[in-house]
Amino acid sequence: MDGNPQLTRLPQVVSKMPRSTVPVVLLLLAVSLTGCQPASTTATSERPVHCTVIADGPKKSESQNTFVGRVRFRCGSPGAQPLAMTVRIQQRVGDSDTWRTVITKSFTLRGKNTVTAELKYNAREVVLSCRTGSFRTVVDWTRTSRGDKDADNLVSGAVKDPCKTLFSG
Repeated sequence: MDGNPQLTRLPQVVSKMPRSTVPVVLLLLAVSLTGCQPASTTATSERPVHCTVIADGPKKSESQNTFVGRVRFRCGSPGAQPLAMTVRIQQRVGDSDTWRTVITKSFTLRGKNTVTAELKYNAREVVLSCRTGSFRTVVDWTRTSRGDKDADNLVSGAVKDPCKTLFSG
């Protein structure tokens, strides 16, 4: 030995993947990335469609001296038959726990009018002129789909003086 370390060659082991595996892996990858509609929401399914309904708290309108109580909703395809909603803006009576309805509006929608793109919502609004006080949005809704009925009552959080902005004294 002359002071230089000796390198020993190790045997080279290479694992080969059978050629038939590559197309199978690519096929599985393609199938898993393909978007498909869940079986529970197809037009031929016997399951009722699911609807999501959300009551938003009163909010000042962009360009008018009004505020709105808004309900957002969406149903799976092919839609509800029907989706009926009654939207109310209520005002708190003084500092009590009593609320009185100031305005009410009803909406009835069917089929594709209840369906929207994934992660999007349809909306309906009730409009009220600006005034002081605490307000909330209340929504009573029912959905009928393939003989099944679902219903709920939703209440938004209370909003004090919805037309008042940070800079409007």
